[in-house]
Amino acid sequence: MFLRRKSARPVAVVEEQWLDDLPLECRLVRSQRKSLAVHVSHDQIEVRAPVFVSEAEIKRFLDKHRRWVLRKVEEKQQRHSERLDLGDGGRILYKARDTRVVHQLASSPAVTVINKTDGQTLRISGQGLEAGAPDSQAAAARILRQWLQSQAKAYLPQRTQALADYLGVGDKLKEVVFRKTRSKWGHCTSAGRIQYNWLIMLAPDGVIDYMISHEVCHLLHMNHSKAYWQAVSRVCPDYQRYVGWLKQHEHRLWF
Repeated sequence: MFLRRKSARPVAVVEEQWLDDLPLECRLVRSQRKSLAVHVSHDQIEVRAPVFVSEAEIKRFLDKHRRWVLRKVEEKQQRHSERLDLGDGGRILYKARDTRVVHQLASSPAVTVINKTDGQTLRISGQGLEAGAPDSQAAAARILRQWLQSQAKAYLPQRTQALADYLGVGDKLKEVVFRKTRSKWGHCTSAGRIQYNWLIMLAPDGVIDYMISHEVCHLLHMNHSKAYWQAVSRVCPDYQRYVGWLKQHEHRLWF
């Protein structure tokens, strides 16, 4: 049932809620917004409501969207279970292959991809990776991050410049930079600055090249018009397949 407030509300108030017929804790956030909305994560349902909306109306809103909420809970929990596990013996998705993570204590950091008939292994070597170390996953994440960033810097700028030159817009490309962002894998500004999320180096090579094509074609068209997508299609005919792959698997590339 919903818990009642005991004091006057400030601009935004959070109330912890429990509903018997929903699979997760339901959190209510009231603020000076104008409409009701529900947001679902793998471990919580959050209802965002105007301060003036009654509890009965909130319950009706949840009942109306119950199927959507339950479907989203299942989807979010499935995706959460597929997230990278950088512990010793954990699993990640690397180049579209399920890959086992192995830690190796070493004086210098290194990452090695080992392909065998029985599967693919990502060996992360460095300090802080001894068996049972409390911060071994953090150490592994730091080493993998540095390795992916070096891979991105070695590959993406020269491929970006090569495609820009091929399309006749090489003079428009001013800079290639890297940033880990939650909202997008790449970005191109009107000033000719292209930004990539270095986590894309975990993706298949075709997806990486699609991302390069996506951003470089913005040097031709600073929009997502029909002409823009025609340009993308000319240099990356299978782009729709790669867009689909990212939508399905991008949650497995984040750490």
